Amino acid sequence: MVKRVRLIRRGGGAGNRVGYGEPPKHTQFKPGQSGNPKGRPKGRKNIKTEVLERLNSTVTVNKNGRVRKISTLRAVLEVLGAKALQTDQRAIEQVLRLAEKYDQPGVETNDSMSSGDQAILDSFARRLKQVHAAGGDDE
Repeated sequence: MVKRVRLIRRGGGAGNRVGYGEPPKHTQFKPGQSGNPKGRPKGRKNIKTEVLERLNSTVTVNKNGRVRKISTLRAVLEVLGAKALQTDQRAIEQVLRLAEKYDQPGVETNDSMSSGDQAILDSFARRLKQVHAAGGDDE
């Protein structure tokens, strides 16, 4: 189906064509005029900037009696790691997802750990990955 556009001639001459893609000259933006003159005020931050600023801002943390200042992102990751160590299933899955995303080993090998303990941890990590890959949720 071909869309037909009727051109209206005003004042004669080729420069006065009006139709699809050619609005009347008196309604077109003047040189230097914006299509949204109010627009976003200069200095107004978008959501990405706000989130990044918040994650990089520092918070005071009391850890083992020592007061330290760390980034909000670091504090969130420490809380996530602590929950994972307390066997919070969702926290463990999130830590594994982050480790996979940033290409880090899910379980670090510790020289003081016995081979039996390491085998148990490896087995647990494999089971978690299988459950995650299958899309199952035991909760």
